[in-house]
Amino acid sequence: MLFTDKYVDRLEQLLRIDTVTPMETGQPSCIAQANTLFAQWAQTVGMREVFSGPGVLPDEARVPVSVLRRMNEAPEFLAWQPHSVLEIGNGPRERTIMFNFHMDTVSPHLPVRVLDGAVQGRGAVDNKGPGLAVLAALEALQMQEPQVLDDIRVLIQVVAGEEGGAMGVYGTHYLCQQGHLGCLNIFVEPTGAGYFDASTTSMTYEVRMDGRDSTDDFPHQGDNASLVLGFIAQAMAAQLAEPLHALQVKMTLAGLHTGMHHNRVYGSGHCLFNFAYRSAAQARDAEVLVEQAFDQALQQCGSRFAQSPPFLMTVERLRTTCSARWLKRGLPVLNNHHVALQRLLGEAGIVPNPDAEQAFTCDAMWAQGDGVYSVVWGPGSLADNGAHTSREYVSINDLDTFAVAVKRLLRRFAEPIANTLKQG
Repeated sequence: MLFTDKYVDRLEQLLRIDTVTPMETGQPSCIAQANTLFAQWAQTVGMREVFSGPGVLPDEARVPVSVLRRMNEAPEFLAWQPHSVLEIGNGPRERTIMFNFHMDTVSPHLPVRVLDGAVQGRGAVDNKGPGLAVLAALEALQMQEPQVLDDIRVLIQVVAGEEGGAMGVYGTHYLCQQGHLGCLNIFVEPTGAGYFDASTTSMTYEVRMDGRDSTDDFPHQGDNASLVLGFIAQAMAAQLAEPLHALQVKMTLAGLHTGMHHNRVYGSGHCLFNFAYRSAAQARDAEVLVEQAFDQALQQCGSRFAQSPPFLMTVERLRTTCSARWLKRGLPVLNNHHVALQRLLGEAGIVPNPDAEQAFTCDAMWAQGDGVYSVVWGPGSLADNGAHTSREYVSINDLDTFAVAVKRLLRRFAEPIANTLKQG
């Protein structure tokens, strides 16, 4: 047993710390406190902290609008979300293996419970539990086979900015640009049956209404955002469902908001669509379809309610009050291969996930290039373990099984490799 009661207790401690991403709340949480605690535990294993602090936002057009918005709202935004890089061993990149996990979580923060061999709480499976399992594997090696770490270097990236649509642009992207990489990079996410060496990336489309409110006594004097956004959401979803499915692009109608009360007309609001793609070509084709669908939905909305007295002003002003824009697009996807390192993973008993369609979006897209192989691999399942829901949990047995596999991988990685680790 590598994920011992000590590590269960540590996971409980980490889960009690609120690390909800400021991307969702606009407020600081306790990410720095959680990072410090993890770094202290890592130092008892012999790791040293080689980086601690916030990242830097890249000067790129593809930075999500939601990130820029948060930056404008709070100049301290990046300082609220520090990252940490921990290291043990010495060696060049070709003898370095990097593990990445994210400390930030989605909202809301949840109470913590240990029950029936599982730990419940926000971040249990996504992503604090899997990150701690890597540390458990390292500690076991240090205690039982310290010579394994003599000739290799192990990095752990502890990042923020993974959740809430930040897409790693000021976290993982920054750390990788700074050179905190190995030749083999493991993004520790819940993948279940095996690893993925390709992933999706998402783009987000926002439909907005910016009109005039009114009271329920004079509904004809307001721009009815609830009517317009509800209609456009359904019309776009219906029009896009089949062609996006044919493109193998996943569509999510992610949210629609105007207001909460019954006695007024809300003139403003927004609707969000999210689209997950596997290639730049898919993304380009999907962009064209989405923009066409919005234009057609707007026309259909105007035609449908042009003769409806309560909505005459809404229709008359529709082209000036309703607009759409991409909040996020143009981001890369993970798609890499490395014959020698794929063979090494197989020799360590780590196999590709047989269901490639289950690959999802994560920060691994920033860690690919010549001589580098990056995979997504970890215990549990985003769906089955309730990630991003109120029932999030992780099995202690799954964490232990993963820790054992990480230990086995490190032992294999430390063995002399007859063939070069260049692409074969």
